[in-house]
Amino acid sequence: MANASLYSIPSYCVPLVAIASYDRGFAATPKARTEANDIIDQLAAVNPTENAARGIDGNDFSDDVPLRAIWRMIWTSAFDVVSLGASPIAAPSAIYQVITDPPIATNIIDFIPRVQTFFPSSSVPASLLRAEVTTRASSRRGSTNRVGLFFEGVKLQPIELLGQKVDNLPPLSVDLTWQQGLIDQVASFVPGLENFSSEGKDDVDAPVYFDVEYLDDELLIIRQQAPGGRFALVKVDNYDP
Repeated sequence: MANASLYSIPSYCVPLVAIASYDRGFAATPKARTEANDIIDQLAAVNPTENAARGIDGNDFSDDVPLRAIWRMIWTSAFDVVSLGASPIAAPSAIYQVITDPPIATNIIDFIPRVQTFFPSSSVPASLLRAEVTTRASSRRGSTNRVGLFFEGVKLQPIELLGQKVDNLPPLSVDLTWQQGLIDQVASFVPGLENFSSEGKDDVDAPVYFDVEYLDDELLIIRQQAPGGRFALVKVDNYDP
């Protein structure tokens, strides 16, 4: 498909894209947030995709994986993401959720220096740092639109520095899988940890998940586990910086 725009998404989604002009939610007023939630509620009521989580486990090698795509965020009310916009040092640029090889789902956030946003792009050499959070997705028993997530790693990769490509520099990576192994060993001895273990990860209420509220060929709307917020994302061709 072509890059997402007002002309490439269904007409009933145009109001949501218009609301996204509030810097994707980073600069949204209370009224804008209310309007966005109202639109999302209306879309959720006519969600055309049943069992949106099917195939996300990556076990059956099926092509029938509704979530398989590259998704770029156009709106969010999630505080953990909106708060990134408050940094005086770095500003969030493009934000993606990449689900091209289930069960791996990668969240990508590009950051640019805050000062870079104050000047025309032609007058300031560009710098960009990419953060990638790798998760392993899984379906949840009893909820066909719920996707569980296990965090596997975090990577910070410099992409550009003062107009020069630096993506050949080694990234700063943190492996998070060792934590899961530790939890699995002690889960049977510590009350409350069973839902965090590998055996309990498929339970419908196991921690860390999102619910698909709306999904079609162009638009994805998800709600994070409470107290998280909502995300609206459009399908794009790539996640090039």
